[in-house]
Amino acid sequence: MKIITIVGTRPQFLKLAPLSKTFDENNIDNIIIHTGQHYDKEMSENLFNTLEIKKPNYLIEKIGSTNVQSLGNMMNKIEEICVKENPDKLIVFGDCDSTIAGAIVAKKLKIFLIHIEAGMRSYNKDMPEEINRLITDHISDLLLCSTQDSVDKLRQENITNNVYYVGNLQLELLENVCNSYNKKDILIENNLSENSFALMTIHREYNTNINMLSKIFLELEKLEINIVFPIHPRTKNTLKNSNIKIPSNLKLIKPVDYLNMTILERNCNFIITDSGGVQPEAWCLGKKCIILRSETEWIEPLNNNNNILYDYKTPLNLFINEFLKVKIQKVNIDYNASFNIIKYIK
Repeated sequence: MKIITIVGTRPQFLKLAPLSKTFDENNIDNIIIHTGQHYDKEMSENLFNTLEIKKPNYLIEKIGSTNVQSLGNMMNKIEEICVKENPDKLIVFGDCDSTIAGAIVAKKLKIFLIHIEAGMRSYNKDMPEEINRLITDHISDLLLCSTQDSVDKLRQENITNNVYYVGNLQLELLENVCNSYNKKDILIENNLSENSFALMTIHREYNTNINMLSKIFLELEKLEINIVFPIHPRTKNTLKNSNIKIPSNLKLIKPVDYLNMTILERNCNFIITDSGGVQPEAWCLGKKCIILRSETEWIEPLNNNNNILYDYKTPLNLFINEFLKVKIQKVNIDYNASFNIIKYIK
């Protein structure tokens, strides 16, 4: 059996890591296409080397000045590769442009389409990711869900055939890394100790404009804890072009690689984020997580009081302090996603 796997963004590389190893262990021929959607030579090579992921068989050059042009280029190149390789099945992950590009090509070429992390919904169609999820789920042949909640959401849309809960590949990777990597250089370099700091990651446009950043920073200053903020390029540009006051308890550091990010997550007191990937990781680690969004795809961490959506009305510092008092309910997490996926793919 020959499978083509489509990846193009950092979260997809993280999901590919444990699955790629399981493919090798089961002698499954897996052709990896890197769409170049988020491509930085140093970042990509570092991530594939660090996580010991098989190198992509194909790297597509990103072409186009708009999302539509870039998407069209991806589809053209993916089609060429699929015609050449003639795979039995094609896998896409999640909800980015690489996902929808691979999905459409698979259906046009009548290739069996597998969607991993199917059924996630924010119900906010202003998000491009929501459109990508909806289309991909409705044309996939096999839908493998990371959460039980996702299975229920698909059922509500009358998608019930070949839908299975398999668990979260990214949490399987996190569990593996927690068991194998514990170098704390990133803590030493930044004079940090366990539970003495909060970790913040924000990058979405509605949180990184001048007005919102000013408001967030003003309220964070009132928290009686130091906050470590690996700064995203978009946020860095906003700060560079404004006179926003950086609170004395906010420590800006350069973006960190995946392994060091897990060290920060594992050793922080709590997390503030608008990232989709960080939310389930916080849940897995039992770290309270304040989500700077009005909606989320990750419902289960909300249900056990591990994560919470910020209401954008209450001052952030007061909101956080109240949430930290709420007791987390224990949950059992399945760390065998790659094994479960292989079972359904074969």
